[in-house]
Amino acid sequence: MLSAWGHTAFALGVVAALVGGCGSGGDSTPNPSPLIVAKEPTASGDAQTGPISEALPNDLRVIVTRDGSPQSGVTVSWSTATGSLAPTSGPTGGDGIAASSWTLGPTAGAQSAQAAVAGATGSPVTFSGTATAEPPPPPPSTIAITVGNIFFQSNRNGTSNTAVDTVAVNGTATWTWVSTGATPHSVQSTGTTAFTSSALKTGNGQTYQFQFTQAGTYTYNCAEHGNAMTGRIVVR
Repeated sequence: MLSAWGHTAFALGVVAALVGGCGSGGDSTPNPSPLIVAKEPTASGDAQTGPISEALPNDLRVIVTRDGSPQSGVTVSWSTATGSLAPTSGPTGGDGIAASSWTLGPTAGAQSAQAAVAGATGSPVTFSGTATAEPPPPPPSTIAITVGNIFFQSNRNGTSNTAVDTVAVNGTATWTWVSTGATPHSVQSTGTTAFTSSALKTGNGQTYQFQFTQAGTYTYNCAEHGNAMTGRIVVR
């Protein structure tokens, strides 16, 4: 039989075992590493130059990571003291990247924009730009865009995903399928200012052409690949 001391020691042992087994909430789990936001290393859109009050050819781009892995669905807020950004807020994609188009302000000289992620290391990220006073050259009447696997690319300035072009009112854009093989692609109008979309097309050498008769900013992607392929045309 157990002595009184033996009973007491046994009871204390049971209590200790129960406490150790139940734990205390998340104490045994380390806190998650902080998010890190930085300029997208291959095409951040930093340090561009463009005419006053005009959209820069390349989007500003940041990447959000945790422990080196891209993080999707993280809200990035964009701001600038002059000009405008579109969108002003939006989530990162599956690659951890968020982007915004920067229209410079009306004053020539150095300008800046920021991308912020709440609680993230490196936030806010600052981008620089230079606005020039010279009026922009007249837009061309025709532009050509390559449809590839998996990208749109401006033949005029080399921008890609987003392929950015400017064309004159009543000007024509021609998309040409290059090295796409058996993968189907299309030119699908997106946004509130719309144009007629193409059908899905398969095969090298396929083309789609559209004449833009009204000024505005037109965005598009691929019906097959969505926002993995994007483009923007400013008609003025």
